[in-house]
This record gives sequence, C-alpha cells and structure tokens, in this order.
Amino acid sequence: MTLPNWLRPGQLYAKLMQALGQTPPAVWTGLHRSLCVIAPLLLFAAFFDVNVVNPTRIGWLMEHDWGQHVLGWNAWRRMPWSTFNHETLLGAPVGNTIFSTDSNPLFAFIFKPFRQWLPDNFQYIGLWFLFCVVMHFTFAYKLIRPHAPGRWTALGGAIALSALPMLYYRMRHDTLVAQWLILWGLHLFINVKDDTLPEGSGWRFLVSWFRNGQKMLGWSALLFVTGMVHPYLLFMIAAIFGGDCIKRFFSGVRADFSERKLKLSADWKTLLDAVIRAIPPLALAVLALYIGGSFNKGMSPGAGGYGYYSFPLDGWFNPVMPEFSTILKAWPLDGGQSFEGYQYLGFGLIVLVIAAIVLYITTPEAKAARGFIAALRPLTIPFLLLLLIATSNHAQFYGYDIWKFRLPDELRNPAAILRASGRLTWPITYLLVATALVVLFKSRPKTIAVLLPLVLVVQAYDISGMSKAMRQATSLAASDQIFYETPSPEWDQLVKDAKGIDFYPANVHMNDKLFYELTWRATSQVKPVNTMYAARENLIQIANQEAGMDAFKRGEVKSDHLFVFLKQCDAPQELWSRLRMLDGVWIIPPKDSHIDLPKPEWSPLRSEVRFGWLDQGTCLLDENWSRPEYDGVWSEGPAANLRIPIKHVQFDTPRPKELDMTMKAKSRQPVLVSVFVNGVKVGEVNLTNRTTLNTLPLPASALRSENLRIRFLVEEPAKDEDEIIATKAAEKYSGRGAAFKAAKAAAAIPVDARALGIKLIDIKLVDPNAPAPAAPLAG
Repeated sequence: MTLPNWLRPGQLYAKLMQALGQTPPAVWTGLHRSLCVIAPLLLFAAFFDVNVVNPTRIGWLMEHDWGQHVLGWNAWRRMPWSTFNHETLLGAPVGNTIFSTDSNPLFAFIFKPFRQWLPDNFQYIGLWFLFCVVMHFTFAYKLIRPHAPGRWTALGGAIALSALPMLYYRMRHDTLVAQWLILWGLHLFINVKDDTLPEGSGWRFLVSWFRNGQKMLGWSALLFVTGMVHPYLLFMIAAIFGGDCIKRFFSGVRADFSERKLKLSADWKTLLDAVIRAIPPLALAVLALYIGGSFNKGMSPGAGGYGYYSFPLDGWFNPVMPEFSTILKAWPLDGGQSFEGYQYLGFGLIVLVIAAIVLYITTPEAKAARGFIAALRPLTIPFLLLLLIATSNHAQFYGYDIWKFRLPDELRNPAAILRASGRLTWPITYLLVATALVVLFKSRPKTIAVLLPLVLVVQAYDISGMSKAMRQATSLAASDQIFYETPSPEWDQLVKDAKGIDFYPANVHMNDKLFYELTWRATSQVKPVNTMYAARENLIQIANQEAGMDAFKRGEVKSDHLFVFLKQCDAPQELWSRLRMLDGVWIIPPKDSHIDLPKPEWSPLRSEVRFGWLDQGTCLLDENWSRPEYDGVWSEGPAANLRIPIKHVQFDTPRPKELDMTMKAKSRQPVLVSVFVNGVKVGEVNLTNRTTLNTLPLPASALRSENLRIRFLVEEPAKDEDEIIATKAAEKYSGRGAAFKAAKAAAAIPVDARALGIKLIDIKLVDPNAPAPAAPLAG
C-alpha cells in the first residue's frame, strides 16, 4: 500500500514549514507576547491554589509561618501612623516591628494607606505570591534575552529559570519567594553597562554624572526594595553588588608587565568614582532596614541554629522528599537542612547543566561562552564566601560528615545573625543555571532546538509531584472558612468583653493554629495579646512573658483579660473555680463576661511526661524553672517543684496497685538530688553532666491523691575529681604560705545556686508489676 503524497511525512513537514513561513511576523510577535504573559500565570497555577489571590481568604494562612506574617500585618494596619513601623498588639506591651513578624514591609506600606477601604479580613500574601512569580519570569527573561539567539529561546530560558523547585518550596516563608530580586541583581551585574566618568566640571559635570549613572540608580532601587522585603535576601544581593564594586574598582587599576616587572598604576578619579557610586545603594539599603524596623530596641540580633540550617553539599541533586522527584531517589537530611538547605535543581535542569559542561568541552561553538564566563570572575570571592557561610561548620554529603567542628566563641554570636545559612547559595544556583543556558545558546541551532524543549519537558515531569504537594499546601484557600480550632461564635464576645488576651504557656508553637485564630480576632478588635512568635526575640518582651507566667503559677491573673491555655495545664487551686472550656480549650473568662460555659474536663494524660519546649509537661512546673529547651528544662536553683494531676493519667495497666517513677535527667556538675513526693522523701539520685535514667518507687498513698507534688532538692554537690585533688593539695601544703592559701581557696570555691540546677527531660509513671511486653514473633 502506498500513501498519497499529501500524507507522506516529508510532504507534511514541507507543507508545515511553508505554512509557518507564510505566517505574518505580526502573528508571531503577538503569539510570543501572549506566551510571555501566559507562562508565569501557568507556573503560578501549577504550584498554588489560585484562590490564594482572593485577599479575603484568611483561613489558609492560620498555620506555620504564614500566621506570624499575616497577624503582623493585621495588627500593624490597626495602629495609628504615629507608631511608624511598630505595633503594640502582639507581644504587648513591647510589641513588634513589621520586620520582626516578617510581614513584608514593602507591601505593608503600600496597602496601609488604603486600610479604611480594605475589607476587615484582608491579606496580601496570595497577591504577593502572584506578583513574585510574574516578576521572577520577567527578570529571568531580561537576564537571559541578551545572550539568547532569538526571542523564542529566551522564552524557554526564562521558563527554565522560573521552574526551580526551591522557588516554590519557600512559599511557607512568603517574603523569601522574592527570588526575582536575585535575578534583578544578576541582570544589573551582567547586562547593564558600567557607569562612566564624564568630562567637564561644575553643574554640567554633576548632571552628566547622574545621567551616566544608570547602573548606580539600578543598584540603589534594588537594594532599597530588597531591604524592604527581607534581610537575608539583602545579604545575597549585597554579595552580587560587592562583585560589581570589585569589578568597577579594579577597572581603575592598570597592570604593566613590561621589563619583566609588574607595575601597578591607579586612575584615582575612577577609583574615587567607584567608591562614591557605591554609597547611595548602601545608604538606601540601611534606610530600608530602618523603615522596616530592623533596629528595634531590645531585639536580639541573632538566634540559635547556625550549622543546623546549613546547605548540604548534595543539595543540588538531592530531592530530599520522595514525592519531590519522579526520577531521582531522595535522601533524607537533617531537619534544618531539608528545608533551609533545599536547592534541588530538578532532573531537567541537572540535564541542562551536565549537557552545558559536555558541550563547552567538546564543541567549538559552545566555547564562545568564554567571554560571558570570564565576565563573572569578580563574583568569585563574594560567591565563595556565600558558599562557605551557607555550608557552615557542619558540611554533609548524603548524610556523611565532610567536616564538622565547633565554632570559636568569638564567632558564635555573629554567626547566629545568619543562622538559616543554607539559603545563601541561591545566587550561586541561579547563576549556575543561567550560565548553563548561555553555553547552550552558543551551541548549534539544532542542539538548542532539541535540548531546550527536552529540558523543559523532563523538568515538568520530574517535579510534578512537588507541584501537587505545593498546591495542596494552599488548598484551604478554596474555602472561605477562617476558624477551624475555634468555630464557636462565643469567642468573638469573649474577646470583646476582655481588655486583652493572655496565652499560657507563652509559647505560640504549643498550639499555633489556636493562637493564630484567637489572635486574629484580638488584633481585628485592637486587643493586645501577651506573646508572639517573632523572627528575632525581643529580650524585654521575653522578660515580661516569664514574669506573667510566674504570676499565674502564684494564682495571679489579670481579671479583665481573657486567659487561654494553649494546652491543658494544671492551675493553682485558687483559680479552679474560674476555669471554663470552649471548643475543648481551657480558658479563664474576663470578669465582665457573662457567657455560660461548662467547667473544664481533663483529656487523658500520658503516663510519660516530657519537658521539651513544646511538651505539655512544661505546664506542670512551678516558677523555679528556666525557659524550656528543645529536649528538657533546667531548674534555676537547688529546689524546684512540679505537679502531675495523677487522677487524670491514663496508665498502660488499668488500676495499678503501685507505681514506680522513672526520671531522665542530668546536671551541670555532679550533684546529689533528694526527691520528695507529696512531702515524703522517696529516694536520692546522683546526677552528672551525662543523661541518666533513674527509677524511684512511689508510696502507695500516691495513687490515692489528686496530684503528685514532686520536689527536687539538691542537698549538696558531690565532690568531683578536681575538688578531691584540690583538697589533697591543701592538706599537703598545710602551713606553707601562699601555696597553701591558693590550694585551700580552690577547695573552698562557693557553688553558684544556678550551677546546682538539674535538667529534667522525662518522667514516666510505670506499674512495676505489669507483665513485660511480648517479644515480636520471628519471621
């Protein structure tokens, strides 16, 4: 059977090419422009539920860091302009700046002038996401277009630069989706012509100086806008700007290799011009930080975590989570690295980078990219510094430690400023992809025509699971419901009746969704709350919170405030008559509230009580304990107490006849600890700086009590080896002048009360007579 001519592939291709060739240029131009508009919108729809752009949808934001950001905006919009960048509703009475709640000062200052016309429930985070994706595509196109052989390849390159998974994975921290600022910085460095020093003098020189300063104006705008968005992004942009300053500065230095000697000469006018042109961008960056509130009194400049939130050396090709790549196998990382250090390229872009390297080595056409690569040399030192800071003192490759060392004490506080250091390699990642695209664009047209579409298709296929997961993360935006933990309308009346809301414990993360929902109501009614999750803690506010929690433990609460338990917590006996429950949440209503609410009921308590910063056990401690740490809590002296409502404990054995208490704890130095239960001494334990598990039998009367009142008393420090040596030295040199006095003083050093504290990690109540659990069956 013979196909007719018009059905033969060769004829079809020829007719297609003929038809395309006859298409008017205006049609192609219109199609290209339409795709440039549609492409970022399709990217947005691929990774976000499109309902997020509805500014009245609030419920989807009441979790994770989004709640912090939207609450900061909702509180600040209610404040008068006289407070400038500060609000006093969150973490009252100290309050927070827009930066300390990561509430995007750029958009906050844009929308606040219209606050009287905005809906009462209004958020701009969804609009910000759309804005960022559109701007990202725009600057990706501007960056790559001058190096692309045509507008269609530039379109493909812009899509590739806009399809990096790390861009969309940062949606949990919305201001960091502004990675288009990095592309803007690379565009200024690579594509914008350096400013020139004009001739002449007087006012004409000044006019010409500014007219020839397009790059300086570009950097000024970029650093100001970035400073109004996020300090971490500003640090990255400063590295690119630093590379541009290096390039500009060394353009005024000339090297002469004549007569076999290196002679350096300087054009002082050019050098001075480079320094002067660097001042406006830096000044505007500092101004933006001031406007956003980065220099607030009492704000801690850093936070713990440097080295934990680092960049893994396998970050570019490790998807981290199984659903984040259809092709490559994920390797689990430390919790901090898996988020802050996440920079998986996607298999399509990995193919692009590898292909670019092969093409550059093997084909003469691709070597035409040498000029582009050589122009990037001034970025070498700034980007190397970014990489070293991002990798930190703990570098890993697929779970193996490459290096790990303790930072010198002098560097610990400065390093804490950039604790989420894994982010800092973003400019390197974008430059890597952009350079690979330029190398490809210098190759043969047929290579580009095959490889670029292949890269985009493979990339879309590989990260399709990640795209679905990100859409799911914003799926609540499809509903107009706001309150899920606190749906009862009585909450609005309770907030209205109160002069403020006090949360206990003052730790947002114990139940962030509950906190966010009630605080949204409070800030909407301009009512202060006693705590807030801030990007950088305010030490003055922390002291206020701790004083408030200690007052509660003494039975003292503000009678005109609504008191809300973030977890069911034991309360002093004098407050039990005022306790009520709404939607399963324990509260103490304000005195003027007359809403009829039931008394609280304990949900079953676990027989194992933990004392980490998110654990319910921290509710059971008295005021003699410090702020909880990740895995436990330190007592602040030689005596501390806790109370376990044993009546509500759900034991593994129903109705045990006797109990043992196992206690996991340690101390700063060897100490002897006496343990009392309901006033009866049940035993002693020796603790050291190594965590140990200690078992103490409880009296039979403990099971008949409402509560277990447990008291820890450090009666005396146990002598360690150093003390014994010092004591023997004192005896040896008895009566021998200065040596004797020094040894005796060393043996009699008084012990600081704080040094006698113990760290309580875990307490478990167990039935000693319970049968041992059956061993698992073999096979």
